[in-house]
Amino acid sequence: MSMFFALGNWGARLAIGWVVLEETGSVFLAAATFAVRQAPQLVAAPFGGAVADRFSRGRILFFYGSFRFIILGSMALIAANGLQPLWGIYVLLAFAGIGSSFELPATQGLVTGSVPRRFRMNAVAVQSTGTRAIGALGALASGFAIDSLGVPTTLIGSGALFIIGGLVALVVSRGIDVRVRSGADSVFSDVRAGLIMMWELPVVRTVLIAAVVVEIFGFAFGSVMPAIAENALHVGVKGLGTLSLMLGVGSMLGTIFLTMLGNFQRKGLLLIFIALSYGLFVATFSAFGSFVVALILIMGVGASAAAFDAMQWTLLQMNVPEDMRGRAIGAWLFAIGFGWVGHLGLGAASELFGVQWALAGAGSIVFITGLVALVASPRLRRV
Repeated sequence: MSMFFALGNWGARLAIGWVVLEETGSVFLAAATFAVRQAPQLVAAPFGGAVADRFSRGRILFFYGSFRFIILGSMALIAANGLQPLWGIYVLLAFAGIGSSFELPATQGLVTGSVPRRFRMNAVAVQSTGTRAIGALGALASGFAIDSLGVPTTLIGSGALFIIGGLVALVVSRGIDVRVRSGADSVFSDVRAGLIMMWELPVVRTVLIAAVVVEIFGFAFGSVMPAIAENALHVGVKGLGTLSLMLGVGSMLGTIFLTMLGNFQRKGLLLIFIALSYGLFVATFSAFGSFVVALILIMGVGASAAAFDAMQWTLLQMNVPEDMRGRAIGAWLFAIGFGWVGHLGLGAASELFGVQWALAGAGSIVFITGLVALVASPRLRRV
């Protein structure tokens, strides 16, 4: 199921970012497509986590896949009409962001609920490896699909993948899809209790604060990828697909690395060093203006990003009560919901100073964040 969702996400992400950049010529507006998709998580994500703890996760994912099919079909119609109305794309992206707030808590709940607690890091890493491996191929295929078939067809194909993923979720969830919560309290009570609990647990609180900072300054690079391909490296949409492929390959390598570590004991310290490497790669991967160099360094970006996410999920899942695993991922989605600030900020900085200088500054802030965590967070270093 995750693999189908990953393929659909890559196709939709590349198609929308590319067509907005091509039609408007604005890096800021292209970056805003990421921001609008992410901002609704600030409201929806805590509810997504609470719903995942209360209802059938397989059914949640089925409804999510169907919902995304409708959204992407509507986007295809707007793209076929020359992006008219442009505001319609942003409205639909906001709805897509709301839907995503329910997808990840349900998916992670199924994955980690299927293995003993001590194997959760391996389970998350294995699931992430498969997802990112398929996503890497999907990124390359999406670039060529956009070039040869056009954006509307690519969006419709991506929507069909979401439908398939939802159906697969219904099948694979049988036997492991159990409700942890009895449903005696309201969803609002679950949300409130979950947010209070997340803040009161020191390790969880530290991880969520780090998630906010790194999401704003690190993960925003994705929103300017079309501009990197077009303006900095001059390689067009096929080059964008190839860059995304190597990003996905790096992501796969990062999660394979975590799998090889097994039940590594110093998970917090590992998270800190991943943040340091992430900052370096984001700051430098496009700085040389060479497509070949960028293809090599962007694998480091992908490996660090994937490993950072997987380690956050692992630390959250291992440091909360069993009946709050869904809400832990919901709290994480809420934290990264602030990433819209980074997408808009990086888009604006790219138009003012150039995309390479903007990325250098963003990566430097991520690196500094890792240094601060290394010095000032002894509890995270020990966990």
